[in-house]
Amino acid sequence: MKYLLLVTAILVGVIAAPSMADPQPRTGTVKIASLSYIPVKWDKEANLQTIETMAREAAAAGAQILITPEGALEGYLIDELLASDERELWEPKFKAIAEPVNGPSVQRVRALARELQVDMVLGFLERDGDILHNSCAWIDHSGQVVHVHRKTHEAQPLFEPEYYHPGHEAKAFDTQYGRMGMMICYERQFPEVALALALDGARVLINPSYGSRGEWNTVMLRTRARDNEACLIFTHPKQTLVISPGGELIADVDNEQGAGIVYAELKLPQKPPEKLTRRRTEPYAEKILEYLPGTDQRLAKPGHLRVAAVQMHSGHDLQKNTAAICEHLAQCVQKGVRVAVFPECVTSGYFKEDIPGYSEQDFLRAERAIARACRQQKIFAVIGTPYYEEGQRYNMALVIDDTGKTIFRQAKINLVGGDRPWAEPGNRLGLFRIDDHLCSVLICHDSRYPELVRLPVIKGARLFFYMSCESDIFQEEKIEPYRAQVVARAVENNIYIVQANTPQRLEPREGSHGQSRIVDNKGTLIQEASIFGEEVLIEDLDISSAKGSTALQSLNAPFLNNWWNQGLELVTIPE
Repeated sequence: MKYLLLVTAILVGVIAAPSMADPQPRTGTVKIASLSYIPVKWDKEANLQTIETMAREAAAAGAQILITPEGALEGYLIDELLASDERELWEPKFKAIAEPVNGPSVQRVRALARELQVDMVLGFLERDGDILHNSCAWIDHSGQVVHVHRKTHEAQPLFEPEYYHPGHEAKAFDTQYGRMGMMICYERQFPEVALALALDGARVLINPSYGSRGEWNTVMLRTRARDNEACLIFTHPKQTLVISPGGELIADVDNEQGAGIVYAELKLPQKPPEKLTRRRTEPYAEKILEYLPGTDQRLAKPGHLRVAAVQMHSGHDLQKNTAAICEHLAQCVQKGVRVAVFPECVTSGYFKEDIPGYSEQDFLRAERAIARACRQQKIFAVIGTPYYEEGQRYNMALVIDDTGKTIFRQAKINLVGGDRPWAEPGNRLGLFRIDDHLCSVLICHDSRYPELVRLPVIKGARLFFYMSCESDIFQEEKIEPYRAQVVARAVENNIYIVQANTPQRLEPREGSHGQSRIVDNKGTLIQEASIFGEEVLIEDLDISSAKGSTALQSLNAPFLNNWWNQGLELVTIPE
């Protein structure tokens, strides 16, 4: 592998002081190597050999940070997949070639970074459960994955195929060389991505790419660097660009057969970015955010809400259950979820023999832990839990917002045998707001009483969260009626329902029959979980299509109006 370029860039800017205490960011210069090669599609072994050969040469030349292109591990495959006339043949292969951060191929690159004592940026198709992401990972000299960035803007139609999803965060991160930011290919065409990274402290922007290049791209990236007073490194299979914080073109190597290894020696900047400190967001912030309900950056479509129904087992340990809830919330955020609903009594498990053994303080501690997770992850949670109010214990639904505040409580109204030994019946109905969407809740047996849904819908609710721990699979005659109830409540009110039910456990025999569901406003079963597994159903709901029209027509019968209006007075609404 011959050296194509060695450039020394004296760059002016800043790398923000990192939050981590160890290692401290270095001062002076750092030598980077852009490994611009054309990956072989569908052949990870061939690409790993190329990465290793180039990495060894670059490390021998003194490079400390090595950067690969987008899709460096398996080749950039999504365009080839979408263009194929045999997608049913290639989609399983596309899904199979993806791997998690701890997958075998990524582990080999991590071991290589550790052996060569270099930091490496690896572009790869990442698997996270059933969801795939176009990702790049920063691997430090000890082989640790410091940060994974998932491409937030895809050039292709979103969610095609349905398991190939964009990421939901643009965050800077700390390295031994200072604070960095990564954006992948098409993201460079959206100024907000580079700006978000710069505002988060990144003074070096790494841009692994695979797609188009040319004069327009070079001009655009020079502008990105200058606008944010950050160095920018563009690593494409056929081109490398190194651009100073002032927008000067330090390196431009372009070759149809692959640009090879391009070196740049960068002086680590010391001064803060003056331009960013002069920003005044008042003139334009409102305009930018008007399409983002609740001003949450993960909500990209007006009228839509990304929800999760978390079907999880609860054991006999409240503390462990609470930790599992918090872990699920963190995982949901990685998939762009805005609100997650959990089963009935998920904190304690729906165990009538266990619940009286917990104190009011035990449940308050669980609530505080979940609230802390909601605040840290910026997510709403709808949680089923035993809960005390004024000395009385209830089977309760808690709604915790993305600031960690409990904004709504509603107790189960119609109790069954599993409740009566320990719970008092609830005596109120109400609505709460998630961003711009009015919502309400149902707890298990309450779904059999249609008025408990219709009254909140007439008052404005368009999405119901239904938490349950229904009968187990040995009461098979109840399973179909349970499904019918959920569908009926949705279609007869023209609303969405997101249900989280407890899965079945056989050894010991505990729980319910799973089959958590998401039902649309026409009564269509969008998703349904299995009976035994712990699963998370995620769906992007078009709440604006749920009009509550069928419920509102109840008011067209004059002889029932007084009856409905008396009931509506009992339903509280948020201010």
